[in-house]
Amino acid sequence: MDCVSLKDLGSGETLLYLRLADIQQGETSRGDPYLSLLLADMSGSLEAKIWHDASFFKELQEMARGTTVKVLGRQVKFRGTDQLEISKLRGLLPEDDGSWDPEQVFGAGYLQVKDLISETLVMDIETAPLTDVRGLPKTLVQEVTRVAKDREWDIDKVLGLNPLFSRVVSIAVGDAEDEGGRALVAPPAEDLDKLRQTAPDWLEALPETEMLAAFWTLAGFAKTVVSYNGRMFDIPFLRTRSAVLGIPATCDLVSQPPYRHQPHLDLYLILTGGARGAAPMNLDAACYAFKIDSPKDKMDGSMVATAFRDRRYEDIARYNLSDVDATRRLYWKLKSTVMDFLG
Repeated sequence: MDCVSLKDLGSGETLLYLRLADIQQGETSRGDPYLSLLLADMSGSLEAKIWHDASFFKELQEMARGTTVKVLGRQVKFRGTDQLEISKLRGLLPEDDGSWDPEQVFGAGYLQVKDLISETLVMDIETAPLTDVRGLPKTLVQEVTRVAKDREWDIDKVLGLNPLFSRVVSIAVGDAEDEGGRALVAPPAEDLDKLRQTAPDWLEALPETEMLAAFWTLAGFAKTVVSYNGRMFDIPFLRTRSAVLGIPATCDLVSQPPYRHQPHLDLYLILTGGARGAAPMNLDAACYAFKIDSPKDKMDGSMVATAFRDRRYEDIARYNLSDVDATRRLYWKLKSTVMDFLG
């Protein structure tokens, strides 16, 4: 029996390799336990209900989110909604090696970042203009110049904050509950091989398309993605830049209500409550108040464009990772004092 993706699943029984995106235990009105599953691959997801008398019920109870499972099932309608009806299910065995494609199940870039998967993922990005302003059409040069004048910004800042005119040059990620992390860096194509040869182990050099795909894969695994001002900048920038390059943004970290903190926890919104007025409220100010070493002492976002032009990729990556570390430490400070008491 051939394996297919969820998008090709029909009413006949089919063999699939899927990831356990979510698992919740419930109880029927008669008091019998059941499991509510969300099973997914890169083509989509389907819910399934597993009743306590299923032969694999106990095995499922012991599985963690993100586990790969082998399923024999078919698509059915339940109260007008598509569901997966499962006949057999088990975890992977050695005999399954080579029978399934991890990137079909988990997404592009999975093999490069699988060791970075975490339930609570801290992230930060750095960006740089795609071109000098003189490379834009005349009408856009005029508009960019006007915005720079109105806001008293330099041209690089105007371009660098706009995903239509800029690229993502680095995405730093780490586990919120642990130290360390890694920076995914996307140099120009002509510098990619050289950076791969000289990069330290905490820096991964990738084409921008692969870097973006790898981020969405990591974000899809995480129960919570933690950022500082990511709701206003990092995630919308990543989503738009991904769209420009034709990369699927496979999870929604933007559309949640402002006071809901999953799947995206923006620490800026925790500190401000969404209110405007007090300024500055950037990460540097938060680090000062909470006695965290600020990453802005040696570099800040306004310097990234120049560093990128100068091919200082490791400096950018180190700064990007220091932002993630500062965000992580702020998360630790807020977790027990504020966030544990949020509804």
